[in-house]
Amino acid sequence: MTKYLALAGAAVSALVLTTSFGQSIELNADMVKKLSLSKIVSCAVAGSPSEFPDDVKIINGGLGTLAAGTKVKWSVPSASKQGVFTLASALNPGKAVLVSGVLPGGVEAGRPCSAKFI
Repeated sequence: MTKYLALAGAAVSALVLTTSFGQSIELNADMVKKLSLSKIVSCAVAGSPSEFPDDVKIINGGLGTLAAGTKVKWSVPSASKQGVFTLASALNPGKAVLVSGVLPGGVEAGRPCSAKFI
């Protein structure tokens, strides 16, 4: 009998937990707009020439559009290069803009690059 009570107690606990988690995950459109995750920026060493480009690609990896005038600080540690780029126009989610000629002599494509808002 105690095995059945323990099993029933575990089942009720699992039901309560799954119900709680299900309710806490519900988001509406207004909440998504307010999340800091809606605006994510990244960068990549890319461009031409393709093997050793001298360009940095700024990428909107978030859910929201980045407004014109947004400032992004980028850094390519392997080349000891960094800079600040200001978006001239809005950048939609999943889109990128190329910052040309900022890595004199070129850097191997795919080298680590970091970006953040300032």
